[in-house]
Amino acid sequence: MSKKLPTNAAVSRREFLGNASVGAIGLGVAAAGLNNARANEKNIQGFDETEAGNLQNAAWQPISDRKIRVGIVGYGVCKFGAKFGFQDHPNVEVAAVSDLFADRCAGLAKECRCETTYPSLERMVEDDSIEAIFLATDAPSHARHAMLAMNHGKHVACAVPAVWGSLEQADELHKTVKQTGLNYMMFETSAYRPDCYAMRQAYKAGAFGKLIYSEGQYYHYFSEPLGGYKNWRLGLPPMWYPTHSTAYYVAVTGKSFTDVSCQGFSGSIPQYQADANPYKNPFDSEIALFRTSEGGASRMSVCWGTRASHGEYGHVRGELGKMEGTQFQPAGDLQRLKVKLSKPQLPPSMQGGGHGGSHGYLTDEFVSALLEQRAPLIDIAWSLNMTVPGVVAHQSALKNGELMNVPQFA
Repeated sequence: MSKKLPTNAAVSRREFLGNASVGAIGLGVAAAGLNNARANEKNIQGFDETEAGNLQNAAWQPISDRKIRVGIVGYGVCKFGAKFGFQDHPNVEVAAVSDLFADRCAGLAKECRCETTYPSLERMVEDDSIEAIFLATDAPSHARHAMLAMNHGKHVACAVPAVWGSLEQADELHKTVKQTGLNYMMFETSAYRPDCYAMRQAYKAGAFGKLIYSEGQYYHYFSEPLGGYKNWRLGLPPMWYPTHSTAYYVAVTGKSFTDVSCQGFSGSIPQYQADANPYKNPFDSEIALFRTSEGGASRMSVCWGTRASHGEYGHVRGELGKMEGTQFQPAGDLQRLKVKLSKPQLPPSMQGGGHGGSHGYLTDEFVSALLEQRAPLIDIAWSLNMTVPGVVAHQSALKNGELMNVPQFA
């Protein structure tokens, strides 16, 4: 498997500075009232955010005519199994689908235009003709399911987060990916939102220098628990679901967080009381201040308790410039970027999908990595370096903000 180039690979100033201006796309995230918050809960926030931003003019070009046989598992409350467009990618054959509930399995099969079904992932992994599996299962099962699939020789794409509140599980998952040599990719949607994508392109071109400060914010009001297998969302610690925020540093730079101090907020929502949920979690919102591996700082927030905001967004500030939305703002007399900050085209048969038009891009990256025999963008290191800091941050919040070290994954 080829190694991914470092995301901060040096590029000369002449190569990326020029007179071309960069078009700006605002995220358009406004404060939401109570009625909108409830409507978003009903519709499941993020799925209706299908604006992918400005796209490059060049048409998508196929890498190969090979079709990868993919199995898809999970068609629960979010119907994630069908939302990422595997069934529409020209290099994919959805070979089989599975859900523990027969009616959901049938719905997933219909949506994915697939005739072969399995009653469980445990049965699916025995199918030697399947090359890769997309896990859209409950979050507490993600790591276990990923390791099961890889130990049966399958590449894995997985919904967020990579692990569920466990540092030991993170080590085990990391070890499994390394031992099997198979591709693992976490489908973090913020990484392909227009703003985060543009920030990553600018950072790779050297436009920021080192990042001094960054922010990522994920607001999703939960007045009542969203459904889930075995009620896994009931009272979930906010920082156990951190990747929509932490992507605004890790998926921009490819680097990591080294230390964290986190504060939790205890509001009046019933399920976010320590005696009202299986996690003994007293917080409906958590705000973390991280030290980064570049020596900078990141403030990352995950909030279930505020009705005033919703969505995922962030901004970054570096030595040479800053970015909010998709507009790079250089410092002083530095000129505008020449590098393309807009996303490329998808295959004509695919849509960008929800969460800022990110769904289709995640699938295309996973498929392209397999065809090109390389690591995917959001590989195991990025996946764990986005997820694990939240696990430690929650521990810090329970200890009134104690500064704690964050494990590093490479």
